[in-house]
Amino acid sequence: MNTTKDFTETFAEKIIQYRYLSILFCLVLLVASFRGVGGIAFSPDMEQFFPEDYPISENHAHIEDTFYSSDSVIIAIGVDEGTVFNPRILNLIEEITDKAWSTPHSIRVDSLSNFSFVRAEIDDLVVEPFIEESLEWDQKKINERSALIEKEEQAYGTILSKDKKTTFINISIDAPRDDVEKEYAESMEHIFAFMDPLKKEYPEADMRYAGIVYIEYLSPLIVKAEMPVLIPTLLFVILLSLFILLRNVVAVISSLVVIIFSVITAVGILGHFNTTVSQPFLMVPILVATLAVADCVHLFNVYFQNKLEKNAKDSIIKSLRLNLEPLLLTSLTTSIGFLCLNLAPIPALRVVANGIVIGVIAAFVFSIFFLAPLMSFFNVKASSQIENQTKLSKRVGQFSLKNRKKIIWLVPLFSAFLMSFIPLNETKDNPMEFYSERFTSVAEDTKWLAKRLGGTFLVTYEYVSEDLVSDPEYLRQLDEFTTWLENQDEVLSVNSLSKIVKNLNRTLNGNDQSWYVIPEDSELIAQYLFFYEMSLPFGLDLTSTINQERTSTKVTVSLKEIDSKAFIEFYDRVDDYASLSIVSGNLSGGGGTRSVMAFMGMLLAEQLMYALIIGFIVITLAIALFYKSLSAGLITAIPNILPIGVAFGIWGIFSSNVSMLVSLGIGCTLGIVVDFSVHFLSKYLYARRSLSLSAEESVLYAFETVGFPLAIMTVSLCMGFAVLFLASFMPLRGFAGITMISFVAALIIDLLLFPAILIAWDGKKKYN
Repeated sequence: MNTTKDFTETFAEKIIQYRYLSILFCLVLLVASFRGVGGIAFSPDMEQFFPEDYPISENHAHIEDTFYSSDSVIIAIGVDEGTVFNPRILNLIEEITDKAWSTPHSIRVDSLSNFSFVRAEIDDLVVEPFIEESLEWDQKKINERSALIEKEEQAYGTILSKDKKTTFINISIDAPRDDVEKEYAESMEHIFAFMDPLKKEYPEADMRYAGIVYIEYLSPLIVKAEMPVLIPTLLFVILLSLFILLRNVVAVISSLVVIIFSVITAVGILGHFNTTVSQPFLMVPILVATLAVADCVHLFNVYFQNKLEKNAKDSIIKSLRLNLEPLLLTSLTTSIGFLCLNLAPIPALRVVANGIVIGVIAAFVFSIFFLAPLMSFFNVKASSQIENQTKLSKRVGQFSLKNRKKIIWLVPLFSAFLMSFIPLNETKDNPMEFYSERFTSVAEDTKWLAKRLGGTFLVTYEYVSEDLVSDPEYLRQLDEFTTWLENQDEVLSVNSLSKIVKNLNRTLNGNDQSWYVIPEDSELIAQYLFFYEMSLPFGLDLTSTINQERTSTKVTVSLKEIDSKAFIEFYDRVDDYASLSIVSGNLSGGGGTRSVMAFMGMLLAEQLMYALIIGFIVITLAIALFYKSLSAGLITAIPNILPIGVAFGIWGIFSSNVSMLVSLGIGCTLGIVVDFSVHFLSKYLYARRSLSLSAEESVLYAFETVGFPLAIMTVSLCMGFAVLFLASFMPLRGFAGITMISFVAALIIDLLLFPAILIAWDGKKKYN
């Protein structure tokens, strides 16, 4: 017996010898951690998902700072009969617009009602609301306005649909962001307060909400509503599966204690650092709980196997002796896998990864230093099913050995076939579809608005002049860019300063269409803009379009509902146009929440691929160092990486939608599936080196000691992750799906292919 095993056995005995101190240490750790729970703060801010130090995120932040926040609440109004041009609906638009100005943190309200209608009276420029006191209008006036709006390209097809059945009021919100949850709640609750009576008063109008502010308002409400359901459901499902498989109440209750202690420690330690969390943080208690169960299962299985012939104290010492090394190594490798996720450029996901790392370490500590000493006090009766489970595991092992020559080729070939479907996967993230219709209709309402009017996918650009924005050459280049954008298939409409200037020039020249051009005189353009801004009502000036120094303008592009791949193609096309055609100014990259999200999936997938490679290398080296054998580390590479490739291929067949959390799931999987191969390898090497068994006998020993626990662990992991399908945050469902497929694939590969690899690698070696 080697020195490492002697040390392990001695250490196991010391833990039980000083079990009171060990349990006390764990309780002190728990109390100290619990004191930090209050430091956790939830934030619905979507910018937590924005990649750091990435051009498109920086573009978005710069444009927001230069002009004003594009965060908004959209109140959409639709009619099925007739058009919005009837007295009641027009009055409804006016009433909502008026009331919206008093919304807390609002800085601007745009609607069909206060759309700036420009006309000329002799030499004077008159700017007036497009709809005002509509209840006093006769049908002739209404018909005139209905016809007139078709000539206003800044409104027709943008804030009013071409069939005139749908319009919206856009309330721009610029909150201090000291407490986003509270600030957005103030805004939305004010809106609900005046909208609820209006919905009852105007039953003929279909009124719906959309916008980033509305989504971020919903986020904490969903978390608060679902946490009391998801976490108890998770615990019930995991513990039920444990009871069915272990048939022992004490084991189930003890596992529950370890789960609760581990989750509290993970959350509490993060709280000590005043950590801000978001929706994906739901994964932390779920992953920590399932991984803690895995540690408990391995301890209990060996304990029960030895309990048939030994007392409680000796049984738990034997269990510690066999499990201490693999549990330490799996905790280390799992932590490495999740720590590598810190390479992800998204703050919210790094918090998740670090929380899981803390929980994994806590689960190891509480399993070894709390659960094991605690079990030494009780004479827990082993289930009568233990022998049957061991026999079943042995039969699976015999099947694997008997067919190993076929398995060693068939499993890799079938895996390669499944992995050939990986290219079908595409990155897709739409923040408007983050929540299921079970909790909120925001996804359905956004699609409804997009179908009837469009305009929910906005991209913004800053176009900087070498002089002032009144420079004719600059405006001509801007107009060419605007026209080019309007001719792109993805574009619904474009708002730019060039359109305003051309409209002013035409209006002040008798509405003659031939004057719908950029004037040649910069002073004349400056006068147009001066008188136009002087005529605009308070809150509707051009600060949303022109910067304070008057050296740049914002171009807002409204796109059709397109996926990330299509948007990236459009984005690149704009960059190519800018590099070849724009000579009198400087065009920024695109900004906007949807723009950032479109790139985020692709960027996250790339960064997590690097993290996966680094984690894979470090984990392989850690296994090699731990067992003092480079080849031992290298042979685990196949069962560690193959399940991830297989899962990604299967995902390409059945879904192909790789959202941000699907990418994260692929990265997370490595840290977990390593546990399978490490536990099997540790029992195999123990049999070979300490018990001097043959390779075939060692494989059967590994099956007998760890085969059924691996099956239990897989069931518990899958059941625990399946709870995420109950979550309303849709990306969590993708995360659950990809990881569950990976766990099942890992179990099959470890129980079929890995034994064949072990014998091919180690079958002829001799151990003294």
